Amino acid sequence: MEYIIKEKAISQKNILHERNISKDHFIIENKQEFAGYHILLDLWNIKFDNSIKTLRKIICEAIKISGATLLHIHLHRFGKEKGISGVAVLAESHISVHTWPERDYIAFDIFMCGDTHPQLAAEYLIKTFKPQKEILKSIKRGVTKIVK
Repeated sequence: MEYIIKEKAISQKNILHERNISKDHFIIENKQEFAGYHILLDLWNIKFDNSIKTLRKIICEAIKISGATLLHIHLHRFGKEKGISGVAVLAESHISVHTWPERDYIAFDIFMCGDTHPQLAAEYLIKTFKPQKEILKSIKRGVTKIVK
């Protein structure tokens, strides 16, 4: 499995490189064809009021910045001052979220195919939540072949 762990946000210089998009929205980039990027993002010691309204607004802005298309968003709180879990279903895949306010921790799962930039969504989330520590893993999903 190919993955990258970074302690800092992805630099925009490295992510907006040339790529082609196939009819089925697979990405052809750096001599590989794949379904999309799947980013796992852990943010620790964050600045967040644990509000569903705030979280919805932040996720919607991350989607807009990435160039993805929101189809539906559902967020659920597990009790007064407890965590929130949810998913934003996208035309290009999804963003899911789980919060642990008692630990000042939030986890995002960002998977996008086609002509989108999930790395920009991750960068926006890092900038917005201002974590003291972040762990980012980026995986190419559905690698089908090496393109010559």
